This record gives sequence, structure tokens and C-alpha cells, in this order.
Amino acid sequence: MYQSLVRRGAIAVLCLLAAGTALADAKDDAVKAKCPAVEAWTEKMAKAQPALSSAGIERDNNAGGFSDPDLRDELLKRAAADQSARNAWIASPQDKARFDAMDKVDKDNLAWMKARFSKDGFPHANAVGLAGVNAAFILVQHAVADVPFMQSMLPQVTARGEAGELKKSDVAMLVDRVLRHEGKPQRYGTQYAGTNMKDLSDMKMDPVEDPAHLDERRASMDLMPHADYECALRIFYAPDPSPAPASSTAR
Repeated sequence: MYQSLVRRGAIAVLCLLAAGTALADAKDDAVKAKCPAVEAWTEKMAKAQPALSSAGIERDNNAGGFSDPDLRDELLKRAAADQSARNAWIASPQDKARFDAMDKVDKDNLAWMKARFSKDGFPHANAVGLAGVNAAFILVQHAVADVPFMQSMLPQVTARGEAGELKKSDVAMLVDRVLRHEGKPQRYGTQYAGTNMKDLSDMKMDPVEDPAHLDERRASMDLMPHADYECALRIFYAPDPSPAPASSTAR
């Protein structure tokens, strides 16, 4: 039973490196050495999307004035719990207890989101800031236990991307996530599944539509070329001999 759950979990949680996402410190040097185009692409995106870069989000944080600071705080707290649980599992994917802990966080976040978002909708940046919108996205993309809920959030997430409150690459990830859980090929090549639970770098891309034009579609959503993405993610999800630091970003 656990193996099937882990297999489902691999598909569900390996959302991988998004546009502008900081590489985990422990993997940074290896990615720079083996995948040099990734760093150049990340810097290019930061210049092209200054408001959504790390510096831009920090400026937004400092500006303050959010209309719903309590919701913002709750989103940031829940996203932090999500990332902590995922980092722990990624560091030791064969550990059932870590998987169970991650699954528990996901279920708690899903119940909370369904009560809050179904009533008030996916939050806007004026209410929770850019960091709050990003936190809400992280929670929604991990709501794989309720595909209809993810489907219902996709139009709102897309709207936040069109409004410049969320990266287009994040929107692409949720599109792919929903398509895969509908049993359809993904569109942008963001979804991978692990084949060896002792080493998540042993993974393969889920089926994708029109592979010959994949990089063209990725570019339209501010995603790096697929070969560079795969190079980085295999390093990012390689076994880590030490516990994953709290600052790592397991999207």
C-alpha cells in the first residue's frame, strides 16, 4: 500500500524548479557547475520580471499595506509547513513516516483551503501581498487529493498570472498538474515521476503533448528549455546526506 502511495506522491509533489525559484543552497554549486544555462536563465527572468523576483517580492513585503494581514500570515505559515515536510521527504523518500507527515500537512491545508478559498476565492496581492499569493499557489498545487478543487482554482490562478501577481511558469505548472490528474498529457513538461524511491533523481517526464514543440510552449510561459530544467532537477532531487535546510524550496 505504501509503495502505491509513494508512487502517487512522487507524481503529486515533484513540481520542481519554477521560474526564478532559488536553488536549494546544498545543490546550488552542483547546478552551476553542471547546468550553467540555468543560472543565466534565472538571472534573465529576474530582470524581465523584476516585481516577481526575490528582490521584488521583498520590496512588496516592505511596502506592506495589505488588506488581510491575518490571511497573509496564515498562508505563509501553511506554506512553510508544506515546504518543511516536503524537504524532509525529499531528503529521505523511502521513509514512510516522512511521507505520512507530508500527507498529513497536505490534507490539513486542503481542508482549510476548501473552507476559505471556496468562499472567498484565491487571494489577490492587494490582500496578502505577492508572497501571500505565492504561498497560496504552493498550497493549491499540492491539493492533489481533490482534483475538482484544483480544477476550480485554475482559472483564478491563471488570472493572477495575467495580472502579474504570479509567475506564468507557476500557472504552467498547475495546468500540467491538472491535465495529468485528468489522465491527459501535460502541456509544458513540468511534471516528472520518480521511479526509484531511494533516489528521486531517477525520474522520467510524464507524457507530454506535441513533444517536438515543447520548448516553444515552455518559452511562452517563461520556462527554461527542457534540457536545462531536467539537468537541474536531477541534481536538486539527488539524495542529500544531511537534513534539508529549512530555507530550501521544494516546490
